[in-house]
Amino acid sequence: MKKKNGPINWEAFSENVEKVLGEDFWNDMHHVIPKRGPSYDFFETEDQAVLVIELPGLTKSDPVYLTQEGTSMIIRGEITPNYPVAEEDLIHNERMKGSFKRVIPVPFHYTAEDIVTAYKDGLLTVTIFKRQKNRDIPIELEDHQ
Repeated sequence: MKKKNGPINWEAFSENVEKVLGEDFWNDMHHVIPKRGPSYDFFETEDQAVLVIELPGLTKSDPVYLTQEGTSMIIRGEITPNYPVAEEDLIHNERMKGSFKRVIPVPFHYTAEDIVTAYKDGLLTVTIFKRQKNRDIPIELEDHQ
């Protein structure tokens, strides 16, 4: 999957927004627009595609599910932080927590059997092995006399 436009220089964009809207703009935005789902990176090689999805704080008791829908990968679930205070008592609150859903487009067909997952250091790695694109199907012809 190729990007349609050139890469966005987010650092320059952020600096320009700060110049116009002030230094505290990005901090204020975290409270206005909460994060809706986990961030992810995606890359492809010749024989596989890899999704690296940020899920810091995920524990075995947190319900997280991967679902295939057509060529999309859907990750949904809930992350419950283990703080000694209630969420409303947090002085600053911008980490992703609670329920989430993210739909990730995958640019080729695959099945659940093509997927391997691993979770380490707050990152869920989803490897999708590509199937051979062209599989020759032999045709048997009967001799007619």
